[in-house]
Amino acid sequence: MNQGGEHFVRIQRILMRQRNFPGKAVYKNNQLEITIPSRFKHTVEPFMNKDLKVETKFEGDSLVIELKPVENTV
Repeated sequence: MNQGGEHFVRIQRILMRQRNFPGKAVYKNNQLEITIPSRFKHTVEPFMNKDLKVETKFEGDSLVIELKPVENTV
């Protein structure tokens, strides 16, 4: 296991299939998934089970994915 503090993840594409009615068309869409290493569970815990707004941007040769909680207005 890597003990130097660096952790590597991969962005994976998952093909989701949904059939609304038997014998009818199957709807397909791609979803992207990033697995967050368990080492960061204390950092991520406050955001669990909340709606999050996702923003992405490039900074140099890096991809920055920013997640912000959405204020529920009911």
